[in-house]
Amino acid sequence: MAAGLTFHYFPCNSVLHRWDARCKFFGLLVLALGILCMDTAALLIVSLLFAAALAASGIPVRSLAADMKSWALFLLIIFIFQAFSLNESGPAPPAWWPSDYAQLFPALVTIWRLTLMLCFGMLFTMVTRPRELQDGIIWMLMPFPFLPARRIALMVSLMLRFLPLILDQADEVNLATRARLGNRRRNPVLRMKYFVLPLFRRSLKRADDLALALAARGYRDDLPFRCAPLPMKHFASLMPLALLIAFLAGWIPSVASASWNSFVALAFGVLS
Repeated sequence: MAAGLTFHYFPCNSVLHRWDARCKFFGLLVLALGILCMDTAALLIVSLLFAAALAASGIPVRSLAADMKSWALFLLIIFIFQAFSLNESGPAPPAWWPSDYAQLFPALVTIWRLTLMLCFGMLFTMVTRPRELQDGIIWMLMPFPFLPARRIALMVSLMLRFLPLILDQADEVNLATRARLGNRRRNPVLRMKYFVLPLFRRSLKRADDLALALAARGYRDDLPFRCAPLPMKHFASLMPLALLIAFLAGWIPSVASASWNSFVALAFGVLS
């Protein structure tokens, strides 16, 4: 097994682990939408909120930081494209920011937002069992009879299961290649060939075994589904988080201002 925890469930008995998976999914959705609308001060508060959630979950910080290294290249590419693009939209840099590097500030804010969303997504997968996530997705899709809820939930659950397995297999293939001194090949095409082909072969074989296992256990989409109702105390704990994110994102002041302006316009029209 790979040492990383990315997309792995980390068993523990913390508050986040005991929180209902449906509430965690709604909280993650609100956080992702709110982070896109926040300024730097709000992002700092959300960063502190993530640090508190990570401490409450009992997940090792060093292991999570080591897993973030695999996303460094992806974030670096986005930063380079954002920094050297001609699009000047984005948050204005503060007064203490050097004016010669003003174009780098929106790129840093973009990377900050993506990192926060990635960290919260990784935390969600680490504190949520795949079975609970699958049941939560079926529960949310049940009001839509034209959608195959059970099939969609199974696909999402299998995706979360396959991603860590593929990462584990990539580590095994890499170790086997290094043991055979394959990393010393000067031809990059051959190095890629002897890495990609075994990885694809193992992944396809595991997928075929999984399909046979599902068929042997009589998987069907039309089986009845029973899910416990959403506990009100879990749902009530979601409300403070949603209100905090809405306030930090500026949704509550905007709605209040629009409602006040509409009320004033309506009152002025009635009086006139």
